[in-house]
Amino acid sequence: MLCAALWSPPATPVHAAETNDAEPDAIWTAIIPDTFPRYVYTWRLKPDGTYKEDGRDAATGVPIQRTLSGQWSREGARMILRQDDQSFVFDGAVLGHLYTGTMYLGARAASRFCAFKGEHAPPRCDSGGAIATTQASARRSPSLNPAAPKRDIGQAP
Repeated sequence: MLCAALWSPPATPVHAAETNDAEPDAIWTAIIPDTFPRYVYTWRLKPDGTYKEDGRDAATGVPIQRTLSGQWSREGARMILRQDDQSFVFDGAVLGHLYTGTMYLGARAASRFCAFKGEHAPPRCDSGGAIATTQASARRSPSLNPAAPKRDIGQAP
């Protein structure tokens, strides 16, 4: 009887640093301050690796684009969103309910971005005005032009 009381099933590994973005319609609301400062974007991630993007004017709420679609992937904290019809790529890190990184246009870093999980946009992206990259994402971006210059947060342009 004592053995049965002390025995417990093996633990299942849990990745506490990752949020479950594979839940149906996980929503991220983003700002892209360097290139589209007046707009707010909503990304609806599906468990099948696709997403839909809507954009609206932050002041009026009026839509600014048709609904766009794309593909998303996640490895550890790193998450990448790629638009299907345009060459925008969002490459960043998820830290709890914050997703922040660099938006690329083709192979060129175009802006920093940040997003909160849910329906509310962050008030600002705090990176000192430089394009946000991490050493890990700069090393692991073979689909982006590895010869393109990348800057760390806080580095002058």
